[in-house]
Amino acid sequence: MRVIIAILVFGIIVFFSFLVRIVPLKYYDIVVQYSGKLDPLLVVSVIRTESSFRPDAVSNMGAYGLMQLMPSTAEWVNEKFKTNYDYTTIEGNIALGCLYLNYLLEKDGDLKTALVHYNTGPYAPDDVKSDAGERYVLKVMRYYRLYTFLYGRLGGMRR
Repeated sequence: MRVIIAILVFGIIVFFSFLVRIVPLKYYDIVVQYSGKLDPLLVVSVIRTESSFRPDAVSNMGAYGLMQLMPSTAEWVNEKFKTNYDYTTIEGNIALGCLYLNYLLEKDGDLKTALVHYNTGPYAPDDVKSDAGERYVLKVMRYYRLYTFLYGRLGGMRR
């Protein structure tokens, strides 16, 4: 019986170690600093989905960094909120991405729509929003559930 329990405990430890490896909690201190009303774990889920934590990631469309900001979006957010963050730095990219996602959440009124607009842009055609946007929301929310499961006592929506 002790052997079975030991194997079970070992299996659980290995499983959690695997989960922590595929859903790491990188840049959390910076995210907490800039997340605003957003749950920091949600922001980390967006970062995981957007760039897999690669700070120098560049998309085919030209989006840059951890939160995959388009240069024009970064410029617009800096102007709107009278900030001067550099989207090419880790901290600046997170700060601008959080400002933008908070803005979209406030404007759109619900998280799903805000996430779709974050991914596709608010003026994308409806077919793009419903196709790519919906897949994006599912990915983010899948990671968000994992992060909440693993690190839940850290986060919590700040409303």
